[in-house]
Amino acid sequence: MDLLLSDFDILSESSSSEDQDDIESLYGRHAHSVFSSLEESIRKIDDFLLFERGFMHGEIVGLVSDPLGQTGKVVNVDMVVNLESLDGSKIQNVDSRNLQKIRSISVGDYVVCGAWLGKVENVVDCVTILFDDGTKSQLTTIDAENIVAISPDLVEDPQYPFYPGQRVQVELSPVSESTSWLSNIRKNKREHGTVCNVDSGLVYVEWIDCAVCNCKNEPAPQSLQDSKNLSLLPCFSYVNWQLGDWCALSMEQILPSAADSGLVEESDNSETVIQKTAVITKTKTKVDVQWQDGSQSILLDSHLLFPVNIIDVHDFWPHVFVLENGMVDSQVLGLRRWGVVKCVDSKERTVVVKWCKPSLDLQNSKEKETEEIVSAYELVEHPDYSYRLGDAVFRATKCVVNLGCGSYVKNHTLLKTCVGEEVDLKCIENSDRGSNVDSYFLSNIIGIVVGLEHGHIKVQWASGSVNEVAPYEIRRVGSSTFDTENLNQSNEELPGEESQLLGQNVKDVSGCNEEAKHSTSLSLSQAAIGFPEDEVSELCHSNFDGKLSILDDLDTPEKDILIPSSNMDPESFSQFDMVSDCSDHHFFNISDIGMQFPQMERSWLKKVHQEWSILKNDLPETIYVRAYEDRMNLLRALIIGTSGTPYHDGLFFFDFYLPPQYPNEPPILYYHSGGLRTNPNLYETGKVCLSLLNTWGGSDSEVWNPASSTVLQVLVSLQALVLNEKPYFNEAGYDTQIGKAEGEKNSVGYNENTFLLNCRSMLYILHKPPKHFEELVDEHFRKRSRHILSACRAYMQGATVGYPFGGGDNKNAEQETQKGSSLGFKIMLGKLLPRLVEAFSEKGFNCIDL
Repeated sequence: MDLLLSDFDILSESSSSEDQDDIESLYGRHAHSVFSSLEESIRKIDDFLLFERGFMHGEIVGLVSDPLGQTGKVVNVDMVVNLESLDGSKIQNVDSRNLQKIRSISVGDYVVCGAWLGKVENVVDCVTILFDDGTKSQLTTIDAENIVAISPDLVEDPQYPFYPGQRVQVELSPVSESTSWLSNIRKNKREHGTVCNVDSGLVYVEWIDCAVCNCKNEPAPQSLQDSKNLSLLPCFSYVNWQLGDWCALSMEQILPSAADSGLVEESDNSETVIQKTAVITKTKTKVDVQWQDGSQSILLDSHLLFPVNIIDVHDFWPHVFVLENGMVDSQVLGLRRWGVVKCVDSKERTVVVKWCKPSLDLQNSKEKETEEIVSAYELVEHPDYSYRLGDAVFRATKCVVNLGCGSYVKNHTLLKTCVGEEVDLKCIENSDRGSNVDSYFLSNIIGIVVGLEHGHIKVQWASGSVNEVAPYEIRRVGSSTFDTENLNQSNEELPGEESQLLGQNVKDVSGCNEEAKHSTSLSLSQAAIGFPEDEVSELCHSNFDGKLSILDDLDTPEKDILIPSSNMDPESFSQFDMVSDCSDHHFFNISDIGMQFPQMERSWLKKVHQEWSILKNDLPETIYVRAYEDRMNLLRALIIGTSGTPYHDGLFFFDFYLPPQYPNEPPILYYHSGGLRTNPNLYETGKVCLSLLNTWGGSDSEVWNPASSTVLQVLVSLQALVLNEKPYFNEAGYDTQIGKAEGEKNSVGYNENTFLLNCRSMLYILHKPPKHFEELVDEHFRKRSRHILSACRAYMQGATVGYPFGGGDNKNAEQETQKGSSLGFKIMLGKLLPRLVEAFSEKGFNCIDL
């Protein structure tokens, strides 16, 4: 056959009569039949391998014809399939909604038992077999029975070893408890028969979450369950069919011609109908898409769309719930407005939001729902209402409370059901004492999100009923009730600074869970415990560039150590200096007691001394470092954002910790984020992701090298590689988009948001400068305030972010993509500008005339 295929591939390029004569002479009188068979086989292979792009509900897509245009969300999927049975019978264009699984419950399905939701891990089949002599029995595929398939399989599917219409041979043990005879009694031990039905028997379930408010007294059900005790949670299963899947048509949906096509077979037993298994040989998908601008496309061919895999945090779609992120306005009564998106202008980065009433009593509330055009940069998706199509949810406002002793109370209102408000727990209806709530009630508190419309969520419950609920009436499986403290947090009390405990576990910063030892403030004498006296004396008496002695008396700083003070001239603020008092340092409580090997201790001291020397002599003019006289293992660094980047004129602070294993292990860093994610490598939690710190993968030349890597190298890398011109491409895998239209478009939007965050960071630093850098912060903004405000005004007039007054190697490429700043960026910057002016004026900086 390989020879025939090879020859056919060579000869099929020509269709002339001469070629046909050559074929005839080559293969003789069987040539036409041979090639006719080959062409039919190739056609079948081509049909089978024809790529049909599939989409799921809620997936974000774009138009192939307009890859840089707006995106949309898939809100409905229609799929038709072609089927072929084991005997070759075919039926075409079958709606996938009319297909059934071989068994009712399969591996991976979500099921409900009482108030518990679980995921199916394994299934034991219950097989009904019609024997050739007319008798019928049910068997489970475990223990005493031995069922052997004798029908040739069209395809092999380990999920479904047995299927209707399959010919089998059954060998029964003399006594079989798991065999149920439906008609007559078997006398022979081995008989042939036909599988007429397959269903789930025993099911192994991993239980995930409980809908009961207090589930501590509500133990999870047994992992092994009878399928009759489980309810299947529907989840758009009709769009999950793929080529090669086995299925059956639902009996009530089968057309009269289906029996003629061979998909239904009537047995000699008039009471038994055998529904044959069919294989999906082709799929065709059409989808409905809700676009960002509010329009909707119906029944689009899937090949006209492509999946959008990179989604920005400020991308929104209609019917999504959003929260005012507190970037600008002060919080009234500790509440931030929340609402639902009506439409989005993806190019101008603006969003029409319908703000919802903050009161729980929506009907009697005097507050009106209003619509407003806002910047996409001042919104975030509501953290508690971020529902997706297909999400499993629990009903929250009418929930079940476990009272213990098997008793429940129904129809309660949660203690926290809306942002910022609390209501009393009131019992509306009690169930009978000593008995559980009926299964029907429980099956109406667990469901799947099937739609989002006009500020409501459409949920299909496990019972099959569908209704609309408010977003605060349900919660996602695995989530808890609302955290009003976090939601009410003001702009000046952003997470990551106030909420970060000083001396937080060091390993947490690098992504590990190992606990570190903590202690109180360590003086140098404490840090030097275990050092040989002569080595301590040698190092501590060494003079550092004529000015920086480490310490002579371990408890008293030398007089020649330079310590900035309030009366120090800011103009002479040293780039490197020694200071006291590290009480606000992030790693203040980390103890290094435990250095046991004198040689390691001595090398550590020498390495730190060497690092200080390098920093003293070689720091770039836009980087400042402070070392601590009583904690040699701590440093604090300031990096000033460079021109040509969205970080220009910003101040970025990092706390360093040099572990006892240094330099064999890299330093550990904490970024003072102020709760802002200003870069893909700098997290709100303070984590710094960098190959040089071994917190991210890299080649040998990129990771920490104990022999050559230094603190200065880390600082320069942060300034040049992290706080760079196009930080969007720092995200893992995004470097493949450099130079591509989509990547450059996304980069421009990222830069806009980054500069807005930079401005917010300036406000934060002005309000709360880190210790020992107060004078530098004031002097920096005194000198740069007018430039910062002028840059903001230039950006509002359309200048490219990073180049407010022109310049830049990539200016033309960016302008082709952007053609000026987006309207959403200008709106947001217009709100930030007055706050910057106010903050600068409070410090006495002259900026009134700008």
